[in-house]
Amino acid sequence: MSDVSGSGNTAVRLRGISKHYRLYKQPVYRFLDLFGLCPSDPRYYTTHQSLEAVNADIARGEKVAIIGRNGAGKSTLLKIIARLVQPTAGSVDVNGRISNLLQIGTGFHPDFTGRQNVFASLAHQGIIGDKASRLFDEIVAFADIEEYIDQPMKTYSTGMCSRLMFSSSIVMTPDILIVDEILGVGDAYFSHKSFNRMRDLCANDGTTLLLVTHDLYSALNLCDRFIWIDRGRVRFDGDGKSAIALYEASVKEQEEQRLRLKSIAESKNLVSADGAKARSGVETRTLQVLVRSRTGFALPSPLALERIELAFDDGSRSVLPVGTGASEWSLLGESSLGPAEVVDGRPSRTLRRTGSIYHKAEWTVTVPADIELRAAKVTWHYTGAEAAEFRVFTSNRKLLIAGDLDNGSSWQDSLFARALSTGDELDPQKQIDYGTGFVRIRAVEFLDLAGHSIQHVKHGDVLNVRIRVAITKELIDRAVTFVLVFWRQGSSCLAVTHRSALCLPNSDEAVIDVTLDPLRLGSGLWYVNVGVGECGIYERPTIDYFAVDPAWHHLLTGRFELRVDSVSHVDSIHFVVHSAKIECRPAGDPPLEARPIASNLE
Repeated sequence: MSDVSGSGNTAVRLRGISKHYRLYKQPVYRFLDLFGLCPSDPRYYTTHQSLEAVNADIARGEKVAIIGRNGAGKSTLLKIIARLVQPTAGSVDVNGRISNLLQIGTGFHPDFTGRQNVFASLAHQGIIGDKASRLFDEIVAFADIEEYIDQPMKTYSTGMCSRLMFSSSIVMTPDILIVDEILGVGDAYFSHKSFNRMRDLCANDGTTLLLVTHDLYSALNLCDRFIWIDRGRVRFDGDGKSAIALYEASVKEQEEQRLRLKSIAESKNLVSADGAKARSGVETRTLQVLVRSRTGFALPSPLALERIELAFDDGSRSVLPVGTGASEWSLLGESSLGPAEVVDGRPSRTLRRTGSIYHKAEWTVTVPADIELRAAKVTWHYTGAEAAEFRVFTSNRKLLIAGDLDNGSSWQDSLFARALSTGDELDPQKQIDYGTGFVRIRAVEFLDLAGHSIQHVKHGDVLNVRIRVAITKELIDRAVTFVLVFWRQGSSCLAVTHRSALCLPNSDEAVIDVTLDPLRLGSGLWYVNVGVGECGIYERPTIDYFAVDPAWHHLLTGRFELRVDSVSHVDSIHFVVHSAKIECRPAGDPPLEARPIASNLE
């Protein structure tokens, strides 16, 4: 690990960063390992890989949000950048002075007062005397804890601790500011003030911000770049909206992986029960073969599959006639493959457009362990405008073959060679469409009173939202839940309008018109979600996470944007300005509606 010299605009450079931790079976084994006496054996410890081959260049003044689930490796990465933890492999180059907020209370002694801790923190940075006194006043004013500054910090709430730590960290304008989730324990006012301060530091002083947070939508307002880490690897590095879509879709992906592993375990149990493996004496392994829609949502047209063939390096083949199946091929229950049928003269099975939230066909294939996959051949029929994807990967998600199944007017086949690189994982989908496909949202328009399409609207004006939907013949219940959700950029605030039992007409297409008169959303950029699902979704005692909820027919998340323009200071600082009847009367007088109506007649 070193400082970058002559690196120009680069603040942090990461190259091949990996971090492995040893998980000891018993505490005594950790003690033995300190002296090199613990045997390298799984009976004593296992190795957990927290980070794997992380590469990134972060520029001066850049605001980067690092997102991922708990245990993904986010905090470990920040600790490596802050030089609190050494990487197992790779190099970290840092250009500038780091101020980090990685854990509440770090560097602050609980038995000392807030005043003593602040002066000790400043002295640690080489600041003493009159300058320290001036900065102390700034820190306390920003933290807004003057009343408690001479109390021991062990009496502070977690929010007060985080406010004082943040204020102490930013007072000297750090070159690199690392913040790990601690602002989430503060109050809303201080969080807003802190985000504005971080924004100013980056814009005016060139501070580089590395922010770990689970509040994705607030980070979207602050950060220009998102890095999504999952299971220790960088899965995405780019714009915020794409990162959030991938992160939300990963919930569904993890559920799919859980079901894959369950299916593999069940198939192994079956093999063990019938004794086939013991009789043959051949060790086997499992491959996954997947045909899926590119978006993760229902394909616009049925996709028929006739044959899939895997070719191996020893010249052997494993063939699946999709219409009849094969003994070594097992179809996962979450597949949306229809029954055997004849399509354009050939026996096949079709990837259905409705009925499942998993718009795919997926098989596990049992093959000898000592042979390697060389290529795959697929025969399909598909006329839709949206391409489908073909993937072959291992049970631990290592991608072997990737290809596209394009549209055409007749049956077609393609040979897909194994990828030269075997280090990639099954690629995540940037999914924003979810649901079973019984209803498909075709278009969403924002309209003014004259019916003109708009992207801007003033607070207090009339807004019409027109949603065009296609209704499949498989939809049985025409009473549906309709929901329109607005969430404001830079906050987790939601404004929701919905109908629990909206009746769709008995036709193939319908138009849903929503009129907001007047529009009471505060000014700013709003993202819009639109959904159609089963009747009474919000009346259920428990509501599943939307990505894996089969009650939705079609849910669009964050695809549309609407900017609300301000007309007053009130709507510029509040999320929603709600209309209401407001009156004031002398105490003891009845409400206005209860008073007798005065007559003008003598």
